[in-house]
Amino acid sequence: METKPHQTHWYLLTGLLIGLAIGLVFSILVLPAENSDALPGELSPQAKDDYRVMIALAYSSNQNLERALSRLDLLEELNTVDLLTAQAQNMLASGSSETVSRALAELATRLSQYLPPIP
Repeated sequence: METKPHQTHWYLLTGLLIGLAIGLVFSILVLPAENSDALPGELSPQAKDDYRVMIALAYSSNQNLERALSRLDLLEELNTVDLLTAQAQNMLASGSSETVSRALAELATRLSQYLPPIP
């Protein structure tokens, strides 16, 4: 009676590892996942600055302070007036648009009149 040599199933493991490696490369380099449902409070500092600019420009066009305040609350920041003021000053110092700087400063001024001071 002839005996067959012992066959191993290493090809299954190598196929699995190669498939995982190809899937990982594909998901990272070719089609990376993008989180398009991030909350404003989860944004990077630069994205928060851009968000504040959009809020200030919207406020300057419609003068709806309640809506601007509710949008700013989504950023989950305590010192909103100080941040708006500092951003307006930084934009002026860096030579950015004067219209945007004015919108930020105007919103900061209105909010400082509307909100109680933070101790």
